[in-house]
Amino acid sequence: MAAVSQSARSAGSVGAVLCLPRACSSLRLLTLLVFILQSPDGKYLASGAIDGIINIFDIATGKLLHTLEGHAMPIRSLTFSPDSQLLVTASDDGYIKIYDVQHANLAGTLSGHGSWVLNVAFCPDDTHFVSSSSDKSVKVWDAGTRTCVHTFFDHQDQVWGVKYNGSGSKIVSVGDDQEIHIYDCPV
Repeated sequence: MAAVSQSARSAGSVGAVLCLPRACSSLRLLTLLVFILQSPDGKYLASGAIDGIINIFDIATGKLLHTLEGHAMPIRSLTFSPDSQLLVTASDDGYIKIYDVQHANLAGTLSGHGSWVLNVAFCPDDTHFVSSSSDKSVKVWDAGTRTCVHTFFDHQDQVWGVKYNGSGSKIVSVGDDQEIHIYDCPV
């Protein structure tokens, strides 16, 4: 069993019980969680599961708000936009999905990676996000046009982690090639 405290930002475990901040309630999960994340505004908790399903909970009430079933394979990563309005998801199905958090509408489906999408992260300025994949690439996406604006091919193996620095001027990636790359943000 694993618990998520008020200060926790992400965690996951088989059969975990989540103690939602301020709600003091718990939920019994019936599937393996792969990723959970609290929204920047502290209102939502999103979970991604091995069955490809994403759930969005209201942290204040502990209630399930939305169940999103857009992916056909396990969820690898989730990222909220800095304003908490969008949720970007990465999956083993090779797709990135963008959801409107409040209405649970699918706002876009992006393809471009040749294999599993392993990680996604939003830029602090809300305009771009980055993804990494087992195809050894790191891609920068325009959040408004939903298009890939740049691809980095510097890794020699799958890229598990990707993140912007605090100002959004740099992107850091880490892969199974045991290398960390730091890129100037191309946009």
